[in-house]
Amino acid sequence: MRRLWVVSYDVADDGRRQRVATWLLGWGDRVLESVFECVWRADQLEKVVGDLSGLIDPAQDRVWLVPICRRCLWAAKVNGLGRRVGPCAHHVV
Repeated sequence: MRRLWVVSYDVADDGRRQRVATWLLGWGDRVLESVFECVWRADQLEKVVGDLSGLIDPAQDRVWLVPICRRCLWAAKVNGLGRRVGPCAHHVV
């Protein structure tokens, strides 16, 4: 079963930030400067967390991974520029 995750990060170093963004671009869609929507299967989550942990400095950076259920997805609102929040149609490995 696949689930939508919203990934947000605050990375202090430009190089690490770029590596995190590049890695996430391989998995999902960028919806804000430091926010991505990704769809992962439950068995992929351990790899995702491990890979992201290896890209950041845990003493200076943080990455939040928030699962979004179908009910929350359809209740989400977007103000201003941007597209409606929704499940990605790709990036499942």
